[in-house]
Amino acid sequence: MKVAISKWFFLSLSVTFLLVACGGGSGVGPTEVKKREDELKKEIRVDWETYEAGDLQGALGAFQQTLLNAATKSGTESIRNQVMSEAQNGIGWIYFKTQSLDSASVAFNEATKLNRRNEDAWAGWAGVALANKRYSDAARYADQALSIEPDYNSATRSLDDDDNSMLVGHDNFDARHLRLLLAEAYFHLGRYSAAERSDPKNAAAQVRLLRNNQFAYIDPGKLLEAISIEAQKLHDNF
Repeated sequence: MKVAISKWFFLSLSVTFLLVACGGGSGVGPTEVKKREDELKKEIRVDWETYEAGDLQGALGAFQQTLLNAATKSGTESIRNQVMSEAQNGIGWIYFKTQSLDSASVAFNEATKLNRRNEDAWAGWAGVALANKRYSDAARYADQALSIEPDYNSATRSLDDDDNSMLVGHDNFDARHLRLLLAEAYFHLGRYSAAERSDPKNAAAQVRLLRNNQFAYIDPGKLLEAISIEAQKLHDNF
């Protein structure tokens, strides 16, 4: 009898192992998991299309639903976190546009926790921090966005770099805006220039980057004038 129990026990253990390996006991295999992950990505793409169409209230509800779906559906943790991060990112941009800055900050914080390489969420959070006059945070978040993607452009983003069908572009915010944001943040922090060493973490250095090195620091007044001119240029082309 002991031998029979032993054989039954090890047989059950083997079956359990196979079920876990093939889908956690749910009967969902790798093909179905991939299908569900793709469905989640398509959801987030449609959510951004609603946002771009100007239906911010509809987009907010859509992003919130996608966030819930990603949290409950089968899929690899990395993909689910990517989609949830993007949903929180979309929520953040909606609150940013509607001037609900505290809610936007919470959403961007969650987005960057879920995916530390979501440069769009870091960029949005930088804008919120600047609007809240949290200049050190604004500089830190903008720098993080540019360290992830030096050629950042919100309008041409994609969930999959090699799949144009997964475009999640929005607005027209890019690396130039982040450079300007950095210049403004550093100016308010009193970090005007660092001529004695190569250091981009000052306002003058960011203006030089915006002008292809065609700027020489003279005094804070001229620096502020240059920042204002660059801000007007970007505003005219936004």
